[in-house]
Amino acid sequence: MTRPATLLRLDAHRVTLSGGDGAEAVIGVGVQDILERCFRHHPPTAVEVERAIDLVEDALSASGLVHGARGELAIVGPLPLAALGLTDDGMRLSRDAVEARFERLAAAALGQPGAAAGMALDAPAAAALLILRECLHHLGYEGVRRTDA
Repeated sequence: MTRPATLLRLDAHRVTLSGGDGAEAVIGVGVQDILERCFRHHPPTAVEVERAIDLVEDALSASGLVHGARGELAIVGPLPLAALGLTDDGMRLSRDAVEARFERLAAAALGQPGAAAGMALDAPAAAALLILRECLHHLGYEGVRRTDA
């Protein structure tokens, strides 16, 4: 059975997940929060990445959302799309593909030269990728797709 996609809207200070039934859940952390509280370098250091992961995990926990079998996240907006390489409406990435991109960011944070080569990872995109990875991982979404609607 295919589950409906959940719309993910990523803002400066929150993430909003909207289901097809009109229900919304808010996660109280956004890209700007990570940039202001965690990332001081580009690429971020390993400590900065860990601090950002902790910040997002705390916000996920505070949201009351629990891990479950869920469908896809449908992302609107340009910020996370560049980091993921989702260039066209309807393009999809599995949770494993997002994790692989995140691992490249983590490798760059550990100082591995060229780890993030070819990825459009400015600081806001790196923060968006981290938030998206944590949402997929902790909430049980299968993957992500771009939607221009």
